[in-house]
Amino acid sequence: MIRSTGLPRPLHHLHRLRRARHALVARAAATLPTAGAFAAAALVCGCSLTRATYERPALDIPAQYQATLDGAAAVAASRSVAGAPEAADIDPWWHAFRDPELDTLISQALAANPALAIKALQADRDALQAGLAGANRWPQFSASVTGSKSRALDGNRAPYNGQTQTVSGASVSITYEVDVWNKLAAQRDAAHWQAAASAWDRRAAALSLSSQVASLYWRVAYLNENVSSAQEDLRAAEHVVALVEAKRRAGAVSGIDPVQAHQDRDAVAGALANWERLRDAARHSLAVALGLPPQTRFAENVSLAQAYLPEVSPGLPASLLARRPDLAAAETRVRARLADVDAARLSFYPTFTLTGTAGTTSDSLSRLLANPVGTLAATIALPFLQVQTARFTTAIARNDYEQSVASFRNALLSALNEVEDALTARGATASQYASLARAATLAQRAAELSGARYRAGDIDLQSWLDAQRLARQARRNAAQSRLDQIDATLTLVKALGGTLGETFDSSP
Repeated sequence: MIRSTGLPRPLHHLHRLRRARHALVARAAATLPTAGAFAAAALVCGCSLTRATYERPALDIPAQYQATLDGAAAVAASRSVAGAPEAADIDPWWHAFRDPELDTLISQALAANPALAIKALQADRDALQAGLAGANRWPQFSASVTGSKSRALDGNRAPYNGQTQTVSGASVSITYEVDVWNKLAAQRDAAHWQAAASAWDRRAAALSLSSQVASLYWRVAYLNENVSSAQEDLRAAEHVVALVEAKRRAGAVSGIDPVQAHQDRDAVAGALANWERLRDAARHSLAVALGLPPQTRFAENVSLAQAYLPEVSPGLPASLLARRPDLAAAETRVRARLADVDAARLSFYPTFTLTGTAGTTSDSLSRLLANPVGTLAATIALPFLQVQTARFTTAIARNDYEQSVASFRNALLSALNEVEDALTARGATASQYASLARAATLAQRAAELSGARYRAGDIDLQSWLDAQRLARQARRNAAQSRLDQIDATLTLVKALGGTLGETFDSSP
């Protein structure tokens, strides 16, 4: 019989629950110092083990904009932090240009360019993914340990009469899927070919980057040549202005001549400012390609006259296309997608899984291993019953494979076209440069003769200024043609997969 407490019956049990709760809180408070210290220590330790500390990626940033940085020092500092650069996995074709500064810049770019680093990390990730896929050939193990303490709040009604009940347990299991139909092998093959394709992607990115650095390097030299030429033109234009002003003061020329002279000088000054702007932009792009701040400056050629162009081996075989990493990546992806087709089709075949489990439970930790229990089970899954899912999944995988085949064919045709265009461009630009260089020499001679005739009074000022403009344009055309010739050679190297038909040594 329940003893009366003066409380209404609906509140009686609530009152008893509150008393039990207070007793439990009091008991917990007695052990609070020790338990609290342990919990705090566990919390601090757990946080230090499971939470990584953020560190901002290191990058040397100049204190202000338009502050010139020394390129040699920046490269040395970069390599001291990053260590020796990794192998580029491509032939050092740039050694054929016999330019030590170009060799240094390309090596720096291959070691520090962020975009190339992303490609390398993607390749590493796919390689790790392939390793993870390879784990499906081995049995999978798992283990667990459990422990619990329980105490009923209503001890009078609990089967263990208010005492604390302790239960401990442990189990170990092993699961293995029998690869009867080679489904798991197909998954491993797909991951392997995908990793190989990513590795080829990295080599393609390295080849493209090295070609880009060489192109920017020679473009800076081309712009230096144009800046120097424009500075000489400005000095010549200033001389013409002074000459015309002297004649005007002497009353030897009309009022139109000074206007024409000043107009020509201002046009030359505007052209000089534009060439300097283009040169700064090229310098910035080159520094960023090397993984350095855009203000970084390197040793530069003052013109394209120092550029050495290697010869192209005659009768280039079409088999050189096999060296192109982008084609290798495209073909490798075809093989990966074909393996995906097999994996998708076989995933709907029956699967056989073996599972073994050993475990035990006890109300006493000392008797935990007294009564072990083992279980061995075999499971057969029948996914082929999902007819529509199987049909569409396999069709999608087949479509992906056909797309990869079409992409490979397109890449192959594009590669053939690029090589043919590059060979044509190299031959055409060589002939064009020879002609334009002669034309520039003749135009300069004509400008000098026109100046002499103007001083003699045989022609007017406009004729002389026109001759000077033609000479300036002829020099620029010749310089542009030389740059086009260099770019055509670089394009051919890239189109052939990093070669001109020769094998380059890995040492400079």
